[in-house]
Amino acid sequence: MATQANIVFFKNEFIATLSDGQRIQQSDLHELAEALHRAGVHSNCVQYEWHAGQRMITAGQQVALRAAIRRKEHPPPAGLSIAA
Repeated sequence: MATQANIVFFKNEFIATLSDGQRIQQSDLHELAEALHRAGVHSNCVQYEWHAGQRMITAGQQVALRAAIRRKEHPPPAGLSIAA
């Protein structure tokens, strides 16, 4: 079973509470994606919470975080490049 993550944004930091009890705090989405990937969180196991008094995580931030985790789950094959 994959680890679940609930993400909130509080005082300019993303705070992830994982289903295994861990807490991860990062101010950068890409660093958060790396930490969540290392903790075993899949892109489809991320949920976002909002509580009164907190800033809402924007739809763009939600998409960016899931995409960053997905890129870590499925890296491009080595040796292939894309022609311009």
